[in-house]
Amino acid sequence: MVRLYHFALVVRRLLVENRSLLYQFHRFKKPAVASRLHKPHIYLAFLGFSFAKKEVEEVKSIEFTMVDQTSLEKADQLFDDNKFQETVDFLNTLDQSSADVQWRLGRALFKCSGIDANSSKKNELIRDAYKNVHEALQKDDNNFAIHKWYAILLDANSNLDGMKTRVQELENVKKHMVRAIELNPEDPTSRYILGEFAFGLADLPWYQRKIVSTIFATPPTATYEEALEHFLKAEDLKADFYSMNKLMIGKCYMAIKDNEKAREYLTKATSITVQNEDDRKCKEEATKLLSKVK
Repeated sequence: MVRLYHFALVVRRLLVENRSLLYQFHRFKKPAVASRLHKPHIYLAFLGFSFAKKEVEEVKSIEFTMVDQTSLEKADQLFDDNKFQETVDFLNTLDQSSADVQWRLGRALFKCSGIDANSSKKNELIRDAYKNVHEALQKDDNNFAIHKWYAILLDANSNLDGMKTRVQELENVKKHMVRAIELNPEDPTSRYILGEFAFGLADLPWYQRKIVSTIFATPPTATYEEALEHFLKAEDLKADFYSMNKLMIGKCYMAIKDNEKAREYLTKATSITVQNEDDRKCKEEATKLLSKVK
């Protein structure tokens, strides 16, 4: 029985480390079984293990931070519907120690910060968002979404500490962007973020370049062409996934003096249906830039 118990702990650890196994299992199990499969020791029993009462209690005492897939899907749907505060409220009812809850909470809080006009409240939301995603990363280093949102929030959080701090984190921000793409090459948002990173470096004004050069022996660099490649790849992966992507493609073409292509994408950006704050900013900036394209 002791050997069986230790073997079960190994299986338990593998299931926690590879959460997708449990998600797939949960998704395809029969409805009649579903109501009985909510605790870790019952999952193991279903796989053919049985435990004495004491051994079951020891397994239950191991921290278990899985959240059911249905709840996560509900949170994602609220987020996709641009109901960011509702997303926060719902996630706050779930297990706050779960990495899957924490990175989603960080994502939603960050979106809320873009809506709040109060600067101190905005900064507080960004700090809280960063804290959640940072903690999620400590628990799950193989989730592309965590790396993606950690890159976004590391940049936003460091920006609150000044230009020098933000510049010091540039390479770390890029590292997590690249890791997100390695873990999921088909995610268009990760490509967009890397494109935005490259565009930001290419578009740095001279005084900021000087700051960068004082911090790094070999300052990070990028070109408009590199940024454009990422934005186009993102659009190719999923057309119309994000309004700002079309705006950024137009800005890249403007920067490399391809006015015909710039006009094409800026026109597309002005034609979007406004559903959230990003859409509003996209349409507004695209309209202004379009008037400057000859």
